[in-house]
This record gives sequence, C-alpha cells and structure tokens, in this order.
Amino acid sequence: MIKRWLQVFCGVLFVSATSQIFVIGQEAPLPSPDKPSVEIYLTASGKDASVVLLDQSELTVTLDKQPIQVTSVRPAKHDNLLFAVLLDASTSNARHSAWIKEAANLLFEGLSAGDNRGYLVFFDVSAQVSAKTLQPSEARKALDGLKFGGGTALFDTIAKTCTTVLSRRTNPDTPRRVISLLSDGGDNQSHTGLKEAVQSAEKEGVSVYSLGTSATEDSGKDALSEIAKETGGQAINKNRTDEGVKAFLAAIDSQWALSLTPPSPSSPKPHSLVIKSSQKGIQISAPSLIVIQ
Repeated sequence: MIKRWLQVFCGVLFVSATSQIFVIGQEAPLPSPDKPSVEIYLTASGKDASVVLLDQSELTVTLDKQPIQVTSVRPAKHDNLLFAVLLDASTSNARHSAWIKEAANLLFEGLSAGDNRGYLVFFDVSAQVSAKTLQPSEARKALDGLKFGGGTALFDTIAKTCTTVLSRRTNPDTPRRVISLLSDGGDNQSHTGLKEAVQSAEKEGVSVYSLGTSATEDSGKDALSEIAKETGGQAINKNRTDEGVKAFLAAIDSQWALSLTPPSPSSPKPHSLVIKSSQKGIQISAPSLIVIQ
C-alpha cells in the first residue's frame, strides 16, 4: 500500500513539474534577433601620417551625440575595392601634366591589385567618366592622349562620381569605395560647393584620398584636407612622384572597417558621427555624417 502511494505521489510531482516547465517555456519571451551592424571605413594615422593599430577598447563612438556600441574594428585591406582615379586636367596643372599622368598611371596600377576595379575620370570645366571599369593598360592608353586646359570643376566632379559610378545603389556588394584624387584643390567652375561635395561622398559612403599636384597652393591644400578628413580619407602632399604614390597607396592600404550597432528603429536621414581614440597621437579620419540603410 505504501509502495503504491509513493508511485502515485511521484507521478503527480512529475506531471506537475513537466506542466510547469511547459507553461514557463510558452510564456518566456523569445530572444530578439541581433541588430544589423553598420560598417564604416576610416583612416587612422600617427605622427607624420605613420600607420597605427587601432584597438576596439580604446575607441569611443557617438551617433547624433549619443554613445553607440562598437561591434568590431578590423583592417580593411583585404576587402574588395571599387575606386575612381580623378585627374585634374585644367590649365593650372598643364605645366605639371607629365608628372600628373605618371602618378595617375602608378595609382591606377597599384589600386588594381587582386579583384579591385577602377574607373578613370578626367575633369576641367566638366567631367569625363569612363563608361566601365578599366584595366591598367586601358587607363594608360587613355592618359597618354589626355590634353590639359580650361577651368576647374572639382566639386562638381566629386559629387558626380559619388552619385553615379561609386553610388551605394549601383554597387550594393562593394561597400569599400574610394576616390583617388590628383588635383591642386582649386575650383572656379563648379555649381556645387565644397560642403555639398563632401556631403555627396558621405551619403554614398565614399572615402576621398588626394595627392596634391605641384601647383597646389595653401587654399587648395586646405580644401583637399577638409574633403579627406570629412570622408574618412587622407590628403597627401609630396613633391616627388614615387614618394607621393607610395604614401597614397599606403594610406588606402591601411584603411580600417569599423562595425557599429545602430539604434532601432533608425531614421534614413544622415546621422552625425564622431569617432575618437584614447591613444595619444592618433588622428582618425572618418565620415562626419553616415546614412543607415
């Protein structure tokens, strides 16, 4: 009798416990899916534009002045690159045409490594954009026949390149996109201002790297520096072709990809972004505005 009573009692406990587990399992909320991360390309440099290593724990990021989580930071050198070499063929650079053509050739060849692809863009009062991505040999042939002359529409050309051949819409599978600019930084023909050109690059996620020509004056250097800093690129000023191209390629090769967890829901409008490092002597160039897709 006692044995039978124990069997019934244990059976009741088992059913009760099983029912409780089942009910709790039904009522417990399902884990929310991970928020999609947003990837930002940036440049970090030390003294004299030297290459530095970034540590995620030393980075602070704010989006619209609010702290935001950094998911990861990694070197971007192995990400496929889509680029456009923009060459200023205006009258102000005519005396340095041989230097500029050779630098453009070396840049196009250096950036075309692996599966990278590139467009060639000439500009004076207007921009001529290659109809397709080119092989280095095709770019060299086009450069050989280039004539210099006319005014300069630098800002119009940057905006046009960003919103057409380097746009997000036309290149959804290639987030790493850069403009490689050879210019003295002058502009006397654009309908677009410097600020609007920068915003076009920011909205399309394009980083602008520039190599100042021998004709670059202080005002031009300031413009090139601002464009690079506000888009996550870098402005290079070297008097010799080999030194300039080497520094330029090294800067692009040392790009970083930073992943962020955006707030949910997020607005499709541009958001202000600030990235800082606690490392001393580190200068970070990153987009000041980003669009969360």
